[in-house]
Amino acid sequence: MALLDQKSGCKVGWLIYDNEQEALKASERAVQLRDEMFKHGYDFGYQWPGTIHKFENHKDWGCDVWVVCTP
Repeated sequence: MALLDQKSGCKVGWLIYDNEQEALKASERAVQLRDEMFKHGYDFGYQWPGTIHKFENHKDWGCDVWVVCTP
């Protein structure tokens, strides 16, 4: 399994993965989209697409998860 869940926000979204390799791939794509949108003046608020946060033994999933911020 790779993608566990996705969440939407008003300016960004988040993809939740159960492995680092898939999260890194998603992050690379998010950076490309972020850079293109940023050139056109998009405001991401206080979030920065492409960042990855690791949560060990996440309470909802019972395993380590990687959360990727996406545009």
